[in-house]
Amino acid sequence: MSFPTEKEMQVILDQEIEKLDFGEKGHIAPLLVPIHSKTLKWEYGNDEQFPAWVVADLQERGVGVAYCKGGHGASGDTWGLIFFHDDYFGMDAGWYSSLKELIQDGWYPNT
Repeated sequence: MSFPTEKEMQVILDQEIEKLDFGEKGHIAPLLVPIHSKTLKWEYGNDEQFPAWVVADLQERGVGVAYCKGGHGASGDTWGLIFFHDDYFGMDAGWYSSLKELIQDGWYPNT
């Protein structure tokens, strides 16, 4: 499994944004940040490191949105909520199969 390039990640992000409804697109657009890489550690093992892309800053409690091709643990969910102040994946409950699912799980005011 190869790590997507920045250009490939932009295509992945654009495809996910296309799946959002009008209101969701309007909500996430100002939260998007320039895509940048971040290494996440797997705290449930031996701090194994995995490459990820940060795509948004939710501007609440230092929480951002990341994409990790391998996903979070056995669940394989590729879109996750991360804290900017550390380098860990966090809980599996904060990882989703799509950006839409992540936004709809409490990160969009109309949900």
